[in-house]
Amino acid sequence: MGLICSAPLLNDGSARADDTPNPLFDRPALFDGPGTLRQSLREAGIDIRASWTQFYQGVIEGEGDREWEFGGKGDIIVNLDGERLGLWPGFSVNIHQEFVDGNDINDLDNGSFIPVNTALAFPRLGGFDYDTSIVFTQTFGPTFTLSAGKFNMLDAAARTPLLGGGGLDTFMNLGLAAPVSGVTPPYIVGASLGVNTEPVSFSFLLYDPRNAQDWDVVTHPFAEGVTFSASATLRTQIFDLPGIYTLRGVVSTDEDLDLSDVPQILLPPDFQDEIGTASDPWYVGISAQQYLWQDPENPGNGWGIFGQLAFSDGNPTPVQSSAILGVGGNSMIPGRSDDRWGIAYFRYDLSNDLLDALAEPPFNEILGPEEGIEAYYNFAVTPWLRVTADLQWINAFPGESEDAIFAGLRTQVRF
Repeated sequence: MGLICSAPLLNDGSARADDTPNPLFDRPALFDGPGTLRQSLREAGIDIRASWTQFYQGVIEGEGDREWEFGGKGDIIVNLDGERLGLWPGFSVNIHQEFVDGNDINDLDNGSFIPVNTALAFPRLGGFDYDTSIVFTQTFGPTFTLSAGKFNMLDAAARTPLLGGGGLDTFMNLGLAAPVSGVTPPYIVGASLGVNTEPVSFSFLLYDPRNAQDWDVVTHPFAEGVTFSASATLRTQIFDLPGIYTLRGVVSTDEDLDLSDVPQILLPPDFQDEIGTASDPWYVGISAQQYLWQDPENPGNGWGIFGQLAFSDGNPTPVQSSAILGVGGNSMIPGRSDDRWGIAYFRYDLSNDLLDALAEPPFNEILGPEEGIEAYYNFAVTPWLRVTADLQWINAFPGESEDAIFAGLRTQVRF
């Protein structure tokens, strides 16, 4: 619950009966509420959501640059309701425009290979400071949902109730905010089919294995292969508390660099042997989110445990296996149910073929898995203004490098 403006007090300390709290501080967004333009547009079928998230983050222990960096991310999401706009029932369009500004600490020389700030890592790691995703959706009754277009996969990660957030609301580290599979790029072109049945629902996704930040992927999809993902999700109750359990499998016809030959591409051409390729990557993972407490007055709020265990082929997929375990959700502090908190552990094991290749001369790099722990508390000053304190410990096992500790402050305004 957000803070509200206090009513004027009488001399005896009691509030005047005819005074009411300022509705500005109760709004879900700064410019949303009864009688606003946003409400009028939403009733007409145009729902616009915008936010700006600012980060101040740095390394307080470990190797690498100790300077703190200041950067921000803007998100504009537009949902169009086809029926309200005079088209046909069940049709909708989702548009997500994002852009980043300033600096981040994802490229510091501290030994970690997983970005410690998800929100500022994308779309920047693809070579751009902005990106646009558009998804067209048609529902067929309560059971089937068909979507196609360019998907921002951070949006899918953000929808998970306990773990999610996509780096904007909950965990910042990519290993937790949007768990890395190695077979699904951050932006994809494809189509999905959702089958909503009880107690198990199913999701099928067909997509181009390349990162769709490349415009050639959008204009010439599936030119280099196709990836198929299928998942089954069980929604159940344990002691009257909801749980979500998902099994996901991915197979692909993609062909990529043989990770055993990575050292070859780093050598001068005259010293290179034949560089090979590896094909048909696969991935399988199981995840769970189980509530341990729910707010009796607001069942949508609660906290619980979550975890994930995943494996892949290891070549050409660079991540061989991963594990996540944590606890988090809404705050149990009286009057602070809109706050969020969490603490989690993660471990990512790189491809054995890649590690073996880099251990050979002339590189002699003895690398290993990356593991870490992240803790955060997201304080809802109002429903539309949130401030998060974040702390991360990373052990990347890069030879003799020291463990790294990152601290950060995140402020978000929802317009």
